Parts: sequence; C-alpha cells; structure tokens
Amino acid sequence: MLASSPFTNQQLLYRSLLASEDAAFEYLYRLLYQRISGHIFATGGSSADTKVVVHESIITLLFNLRHEKYQWRAEVELITYMVSIARHKWSEMIRSQSRSLSLDQITLPPDSEVAALPEVDELDFENRRQLVEQNITLLGEKCRRCIDLFYFQQQSMQKIAVQLGWASDDVAKKEKYLCLKKLRQLIGLPAWK
Repeated sequence: MLASSPFTNQQLLYRSLLASEDAAFEYLYRLLYQRISGHIFATGGSSADTKVVVHESIITLLFNLRHEKYQWRAEVELITYMVSIARHKWSEMIRSQSRSLSLDQITLPPDSEVAALPEVDELDFENRRQLVEQNITLLGEKCRRCIDLFYFQQQSMQKIAVQLGWASDDVAKKEKYLCLKKLRQLIGLPAWK
C-alpha cells in the first residue's frame, strides 16, 4: 500500500468506500493506477488508456458497492479485486479497438510518468465518481440490468437477450454497447474508437 495512506487496512478502506469518502476513492485511484499501469504500458497502452481503465474500474466497484454485488472478505484484498476488474476492462478496450500490436511496437513511458499523477487527475476522478452516482439511474432499467447481467453475473449474451426480451444475442450486444456508450457520455469519458 502507499506509504502516506490513512487506510491502515483493507477493511478500513472498504468501509470508507462504502461511506463514499473522497479520500478513499482518491487513494484507491492512485493505488490502482500504480498497480495496473505497468501491465497496460507493456501491452501497448498509454497513460490516457490507463486513466480510462482506472476510472471505469472504480465506476464498476461503485456500482458493485451500491448494488451489494461486492462485499469485503478478509481472504481477498480489495486491490486484488480491483486489479482483476482493471485487467478485464483493458482487455475489453483492446478488443473494442481491434488493436494488434507486436512486441517491437511497445514502448514504455519514463518511470516518472507512472509514478506521478497530477492533482488535476484526482479532482477529475472525484468529479466523475460523483457524476456516476448521480447519473447511473438515467440509463434506464434495461440498461442497468444488461450491465449487471453481463459484467457482474457474467451471463452470456444469449441469456441476456432472453431475459430482457431482445430478439437475439446480436441485439443484446448492440444494446450493451449503447448502454455503456451512454454511461461513458454521462460521466464525461472519451468515446470509444
């Protein structure tokens, strides 16, 4: 954990996140950025990609906390859970952008770029977190259910199509994409390429 952390253990961090304490989300942002940036840089991503992945991962955690999909367990560190979400988000971004990079194209940024996060990013993160809390309900019931079924219950697109009354899994994929696009727009994240 970060040396200047006011969070002496994972359970305290979890409780602070549940209480929507700004310091907890800012701390988690910095910690997750440090933990996932090396993986993203090593697989062809940039600092901007890392910021998007960290934001989306924390939004996912926020959704999970609000809908009781995640509860603290002593045997699994919260940051381990967050890193797995971030790796999944990064994999999705790579697939959606249809990137194919060879190892000779990968360049790593200087260490200072990984270690230092400007305060503007922390303020930006906090604003987006608050926007998610305020706007997630604007997605509508089907969008919220689609996101929940796909990301948190890990249902196949075929099952989601049946449960939500959509004609096929292709329709469900399109609707999921549109729901995520709308959520990204609501919270001010850049559009997918």
